[in-house]
Amino acid sequence: MRLPVSWLNELLSKPVEPIEMRDALTRVGLEIEGLESHAPGLETVVVGKIVAIGAHPDADKLRICQTDVGTGEPLQIVTGAQNVQLNDKIPVALVGSVLPGNKAINAAKLRGVESFGMYCSLVELGLPPGIDGVHILPEDASIGAPIAQAMSLGELVLDVAVTANRPDCLSAIGLARELAVAIPGTSLKLPQAKVLPLTGESPVHLGSVDAERAPYYAGLGISGVKIAPSPEWLVKRLEGAGMRAINNVVDVTNYVMLLTGQPLHAFDVAKIHGRTINVRPASAGETLVTLDGVERKLTAEDTVIADGDRALVVAGVMGGKDAEVDESSTDLFLEAAYFKPQGVRMTSRRLGLSTESSYRFERGVDPQATLYALELCRDLILELAGGNPVGGLQEARRQGWPPAPTFTFRLDQIERLLGVNVPNPEVERILKALGFQLARHTDGVFELNSYDVTVPGWRIHDVKREADLVEEVGRHYGYDRIPASLPPVVKRPSQPAIDVLSARARAIATRSGLSEVVTSSLTSPQAEATAGIKHAKHVRLANPLGDLSVMRSSLLPSLLEVLRYNRYQGQSRLGIFELGRSYELTGEGENTQETLWVGGALMATVWEGMWLVEHTPAPLKADFYYAKGLVELLVEGLEVEGRLSFRETDQCPTLHPGRSAEVLVDGEVVGLVGELHPRVAEAYDLPSGAAASAWLLDLSKLAKKPPERVRFQPFSRFPATLRDLAVLVSNETPANALLDTIREAGGELLERAALFDRYEGAQVPEGHVSLGFSLVYRAGDRTLSVEDVEPTQQRILERLKERHGATLRG
Repeated sequence: MRLPVSWLNELLSKPVEPIEMRDALTRVGLEIEGLESHAPGLETVVVGKIVAIGAHPDADKLRICQTDVGTGEPLQIVTGAQNVQLNDKIPVALVGSVLPGNKAINAAKLRGVESFGMYCSLVELGLPPGIDGVHILPEDASIGAPIAQAMSLGELVLDVAVTANRPDCLSAIGLARELAVAIPGTSLKLPQAKVLPLTGESPVHLGSVDAERAPYYAGLGISGVKIAPSPEWLVKRLEGAGMRAINNVVDVTNYVMLLTGQPLHAFDVAKIHGRTINVRPASAGETLVTLDGVERKLTAEDTVIADGDRALVVAGVMGGKDAEVDESSTDLFLEAAYFKPQGVRMTSRRLGLSTESSYRFERGVDPQATLYALELCRDLILELAGGNPVGGLQEARRQGWPPAPTFTFRLDQIERLLGVNVPNPEVERILKALGFQLARHTDGVFELNSYDVTVPGWRIHDVKREADLVEEVGRHYGYDRIPASLPPVVKRPSQPAIDVLSARARAIATRSGLSEVVTSSLTSPQAEATAGIKHAKHVRLANPLGDLSVMRSSLLPSLLEVLRYNRYQGQSRLGIFELGRSYELTGEGENTQETLWVGGALMATVWEGMWLVEHTPAPLKADFYYAKGLVELLVEGLEVEGRLSFRETDQCPTLHPGRSAEVLVDGEVVGLVGELHPRVAEAYDLPSGAAASAWLLDLSKLAKKPPERVRFQPFSRFPATLRDLAVLVSNETPANALLDTIREAGGELLERAALFDRYEGAQVPEGHVSLGFSLVYRAGDRTLSVEDVEPTQQRILERLKERHGATLRG
């Protein structure tokens, strides 16, 4: 956003120096890209230094000069100026420049010698004449600097980088408002629209308006205008803002857009068929030639302003050639509207057409200032182009328009978020000067430290909550006035252990690929019996909901019901978990015991026609070992103190005897895991065998085991010694029991022990099994030798023989 400094000063109660203006806007969070002089036609004229002069071989009055313009290699320029000397600094018009008076500078040959630029006199720079010949610059002029900067030519222009959340600063009034708040003793001066009598009938009538795409649309007629070039002050102001002057009417619409941030458009009434304007979706495939001469193909997603026959304007983006204002225009229909930002953004991007209008509409213009901008534009057109207002205001608005959002603002939020106590009078000064309406809360007698705040139209796009208002206070109070301090250390009450475990269990199960389900705590005895659970101590409901007459005593029936439902929906692979409670009566009385569980169920089947089935070893199993692995992962992640182990069980009717186990921590039963009992799998229409399994962990018990203390142990710099040990034992001996013995007998040298093989068959006596263990030995202070390891290996073998009857397999 480029704006002349003089324009901003017109909107302030007292003039502000350009440097102070730049610094004030920077303080309140706006990025200033530059403060520069604007001199039309001198954009590519720079300071050069003559570094060599030579005679022209074929012309006595010409000289060949080598000129440093700050780009590296000197430029060769042939000049007839006799007043330039070696080391002089002069204005150099580079190739491509168009000097005042439309004098174009091109590469040329002068009497056979190439020349790449021209030295400039004051007259050639568009300035009053001085000495004859090329203008000589001061010695301290910076080589390569723009000549407008070096000679302080043109008007000072402020270049502000406006972020997408501050569309209000895409206007002179918006920037002036920020300056009026930031600079003490300064206030905003808004131009006022005139109240004019309206005569006659409007030359254009408003037809249908799509209120979703254009919540507000307004227009008014002006007759008898004379199209002519704009006055010099208006041309310079537009050029200073980076826009091109066209004619007095179009220039006024652009001027008011830059002033207020509200785009406007003027139609030539004579070119509007049927003298009716409609705002509607474009028809699919409808075309429109825009002002840049390009035919645009539109879709139903685009919005157009149309007469009775065809589209005239791509709404919010660019006008069409068919109704543009030109030298023949005498009667105008002047429009202003609020178009939905999302729609303008989509159209602009699809067409690849970004304009000053679309840039503002897609960020959100002030919905409360549309009519104000329209009236200012009308007044200036009447002043510069003549004519008379005709007919009344034509407008269409959606119900409840314009919006004026209101919310509560508590003053204590300022100190909480900024870390500094801003005095209440200063808070009120800042917010009121920025346009917010404040209504102090009271209890009927005393004022409270809170307000009802109504957001002005120019800030409704980015101020939506208390924190946004705190930011406004902080910006203008001054971030540099906020002292540096460390955040306070707040001692928070520790979470109950069971809440910590629940959160960890949920996170671990989710990371393991399981989906969380939430099922009802109400069930029926019949449903639990189907899952193999026969419970004599149900908690019964006084007012049961149909068959749901008791509280569940286990999560398993609910989890299996979820598996069944998903199988009926065609799901063949599923892993679920639930954090939920079970309920049962205890003792002789009516006391209810609640237990918090994390439980899960797995199902893995394949589509029979799937080609992969025959080629995948052990395809897609959800067997005991998979479920056991999930339980191990959960218990390890919960970090409870104690050693995890498993013990075969046949006490859970839901699970397959021989393929299920109790989960123990330090010998205490805390859960179950196993494959589904075939009878239960059949009852729920689930796959049997290794294709369905379930598990439960009692978080209520695990919460009573404190987290394991983390102890640091440095990595050993010495290599490990690996040994394998294969023994024969009764096939009824659990492998875990042997691992416990191995770890105990291994002492400090044994770093790790794991089961890697289980074999039954040939070469193994009947009723026995071969178990292979991998042992890792390591010391922290030396490399172990055979003499170090062998005694420990023998001790392990002896303990295995003593306790479990194990013999070394040959």
